[in-house]
Amino acid sequence: MKKLFTQNLGYRLVALILAVLLFAYVKTDHLTSTRISGSDSNQNNSALMSTKTATISMPVDLDVNTSKYVVSGYRENVKVTLSGTSAMVTTLTNTRNFKVYLDLQDYKSGEHTVKYRVTGLGKDIKYKINPETAKISIAKRKTKDFEIRYRYDTNMVKEGYTMGNVKSSTTNVQATGSAADIERISQVVADINVPSNATEDISARTVLQALDANGNIVNVVLTPQSVNVTIPVKKSETKAKNSESTSDQSSSKASSEESSSSDASTTSDDTTQSVADASTDSSDSTVSDSSAADSTNTADTSENVDTQVN
Repeated sequence: MKKLFTQNLGYRLVALILAVLLFAYVKTDHLTSTRISGSDSNQNNSALMSTKTATISMPVDLDVNTSKYVVSGYRENVKVTLSGTSAMVTTLTNTRNFKVYLDLQDYKSGEHTVKYRVTGLGKDIKYKINPETAKISIAKRKTKDFEIRYRYDTNMVKEGYTMGNVKSSTTNVQATGSAADIERISQVVADINVPSNATEDISARTVLQALDANGNIVNVVLTPQSVNVTIPVKKSETKAKNSESTSDQSSSKASSEESSSSDASTTSDDTTQSVADASTDSSDSTVSDSSAADSTNTADTSENVDTQVN
């Protein structure tokens, strides 16, 4: 029995020491991991619960009867500074699921100073709007139709070309605004840009503008806000007629010159024929004279012969 406990005692001691060391290592590693995990969790919770401030731009809504009134003078966007927990501020900055508005339900026509309001924010979020108030003007709404007038430079086309009448997707426009602004409108115009030395039809989309008698822009809503236009460009008929007349005159001149040349040739032929006839007559006269001379010489010879015989 004693031998059983004392046999391989050294190996048993070494195994025991290694087991103790392994247990101590595992226990220490577990405690360290738990401590680190707890520290990270505390840090995350601390970061989420920390205070954060952010400034974002938000559009402004109007709480008013827009079918009856027109509101002007307010900013379409304002800056909102949010303060609160980091998680909440980050969420609001990304989603922007709250609203900035002007409550005008209790206001009538005229000028007013109204405070911007916010809805959709929790109690834990503090906010500040810049600017805090708006100076607005409320007026009765009015709508009126106007005929569109087109403005463009007819001298921009190439020489020898002309511009026809404008063809548009619509000829009338509806202007909506305060009654005072609608009464100020003198005309609604569409400015068309014509390229230099244009020789082809011009197609463009142009923005409409409401102008008063002095040419100043009136701040109203136009429906539609822009139109598609086409201006035909073609060669000038006057130029074409002049070219045709010039061509006819050239042809007539050429025909006259050809006729004159023909008459001159005929006259020349007649003159040549006359000269030929004259030459023929002269030849005939010469032959006659020669015949007469031969007859005279023959007579003289006969006379001499008769004399010698005698």
